[in-house]
Order: sequence, then C-alpha cells, then structure tokens
Amino acid sequence: MFRGCDRVSNATLSKIINKNEEDANRSVANVMLITFAIFSVVFILNLVGVFTIYMPAMTIAYVISAVLLITPKILNKIFGTSKKWMKYLYVVFAALFILIVTTTLTYHVVVMYAYPIAIAGMYFSKKLTRLSSLITIVVTVCGQFAGYFLNWRPDKNFTTMHGLVFFSILPRLMVLISFAALLQLLTDRTSKLLSDNADNYEHLLMHNQDMIYGFATLVENRDENTGGHIRRTSIYAELLARELQKTEEYADKITDEFVECLAMVAPLHDIGKISIPDSILCKPGRLTEEEFGVMKTHAEKGGEIIRETFFHVSDKDYRAMAYDVARFHHEKWNGKGYPEGRSGKDIPLSARIMSVADVFDAVSEKRCYREAMPLEECFRIIENGRGVDFDPVIVDSFLDIREMITEVRSSTAGKALPFVSH
Repeated sequence: MFRGCDRVSNATLSKIINKNEEDANRSVANVMLITFAIFSVVFILNLVGVFTIYMPAMTIAYVISAVLLITPKILNKIFGTSKKWMKYLYVVFAALFILIVTTTLTYHVVVMYAYPIAIAGMYFSKKLTRLSSLITIVVTVCGQFAGYFLNWRPDKNFTTMHGLVFFSILPRLMVLISFAALLQLLTDRTSKLLSDNADNYEHLLMHNQDMIYGFATLVENRDENTGGHIRRTSIYAELLARELQKTEEYADKITDEFVECLAMVAPLHDIGKISIPDSILCKPGRLTEEEFGVMKTHAEKGGEIIRETFFHVSDKDYRAMAYDVARFHHEKWNGKGYPEGRSGKDIPLSARIMSVADVFDAVSEKRCYREAMPLEECFRIIENGRGVDFDPVIVDSFLDIREMITEVRSSTAGKALPFVSH
C-alpha cells in the first residue's frame, strides 16, 4: 500500500518527460509549418523559372508535402499536445517528406536527409531516435533509387546505377549514420541528466512531504487523533482516484500525475484546523450553532494557509490541488456544503474525491464526542449520500472498492502510521 522513492521518482521523471513532449509537439508543428513556407518559396521560384525542376514532379512534391507539413499543426489544435502517439506520427511525416524530396527534386540537399532524426531529437527519447534513424535511412535509400528510375530530377550527376550507389547512396548513408550516432549520444546524456535531476528533485519533495505529514499530524493531534486519519484518508483518496480512472466519466481527467498529486496533498485537507480554538476543536459534546460556525471556517482558513504558506513547497499543480482539497472538501453535491455552497461539478474533482474519503474515515473512527460507527453503517452513509452530499460516480467507485477500503481500515485502525507517502 505504501510506495517508496523509486515509484515517486519515476512519476516525477514521467511528468518531466511528458511536459517536454508537449512542448516538443508544439515546436515540431511550428518547424514543419516553417518548412512548408520555405518549400512554398521554392515552388514559386520554380514557377517563375529561377529553378529548373520538372514542374509535374515539383507540383506532386509540393501538394503531398503540404499535407505532411501542415497536418501536425491541425492535429495539435484538435487533440491538444499531450497525446503519446503524436511524436511517432510527426517523425513518420518528416520521413515521408524526405522521401518525396529525394524522389522528385534533388540528391544534393544533404542536410535535409537528417530532418526526421533532428525532429526526433527534440523529444529526448532513445527509442524514438533509433526508430527515426532507421526510417530515415530506409526512405533516403528508397527515394534515391526511385528518383533514379523516374529520372525527374534536374541533376545528372548519377546517371548509372554504379555511380548512384557508390557516389550518392553510400556517402549519404555514412553522413546519416554519423549524425544518428551523435544524436543518440546526446539523447543518452540528456536522459541521464533528466533522471539525475528527477532524483534530486524527489529527495527534496520527499523531505517536504515528511515535513507536511508532521505538521498535519500536529494539527490532527490537537483533537486527540493519532495521526492515522490523514494517512488513511490519503490512502482512500488514492485508491478511489485509481478506481475512477476506469470510469468513462473520469478516465480522461484523472491521469497518473493527478493521482500522485492527490495522494501527496491529501494530508493537508484539514490544515485549517490549526486556526480553531481548542475549546471548540476538542469539545466532548455537540457543538452549538455558533461553535459549529467557527468550526466551519477551517475550510476557508485551510485554503488561505496553503496559498500564503506553502507556495514554495512544489509546483503550481501541487499548490492548486492542495488549495482545492483544503478549501472545498466540505462542499456538497447538492450545494448545501461550505464555505462557498458550490454544487455538482463546480466543486473541484480532487475535493469531491477527498470529501468521500474524509467522511468515511471520520464516521469510522472514534471521536471525542462519539464512538466509532460499524463499517457497514459507514458504507451506508456514503451510499445514502449519493447525489446528495457526494458525486454519484465517485460513490459508485468507492463502493466498488469496498473490500480494499475495509482492508486498509482494518490494518490501520488506531495505529500511528509511519511518515511515508502512500
């Protein structure tokens, strides 16, 4: 149930790589659009007679290249830039562009042969670099043979098969292989640097997380808790988020990074209780209406503490989710919660998940003002809150993992769990 540094480091490295891939998808689309603009200039110059490229060949090359070089920009607009398949598709587009240029136009623009390999290099992926190198070698060889037999190009340097192979194909293969080897070395070095930086970042993150657990436990201990509440609710929230990944409703919204982030910020959901007087927080009996009004301010105060105090702990996604969980975990699906009375999907998804985890653990644990409820009754409370207090889809997923929740509850009840991210 608990995860160690390796798993978290892998998640951090994955997050860095995913961010780089999104940036690379945008950059590659822009580069290809610029390439098309340059090709358009060449096409116009050929029309006016500056170049002497066979016009039917030039037209075919221009039309096909237009599709290949403009499509990435369109795909980015339609699907966004986070899709994993995009980098492979864009490298294939670049390789097909080189195939067209090699077949119809010229052998002489040698630097263009490395275009797909250079595109792949923007992603810092060893697998993609190897794939692009192989594809580039294949298309340049095929393109030169095709160009030889079609005889569309204006250059007549390689009029025999012997000359083509020994004075065009082999020299260009050596250039491509050398360039691919250099890029592979650069990719390996970059991957190592990314991994090392992720490890360093993760050590700092784990230190910050331990600090947060300790601080959150101090807050929980004020109302005679063992600190188990913040750890159990974190486990419940993570299990529930992973189950929601399987649903049609939230499969595209709950990424692995979302789950990791939720598990880390969950301990901060009740951080606002530090502002509540002991006379109210630790009162053994039922709170008066006025006292309950003071107690409810812990959600708003929690959001303020996150925003003003924890801004340095991690990145903006972490801070934003920590704020949402602390401020909105007492909002209700029907709009009758606090502090803002939000309803339905106006409540942040992370807070909706946290709400179910928090309520379940609260009713299943002994408090200074009441005894713990039987687990069956606890599950019934969550079920009865479906569509009233809680998001119906989240309740259904929570009930689907009833056995796992019960196992966690049984194995951690009354125990002070270690300071480890789960």
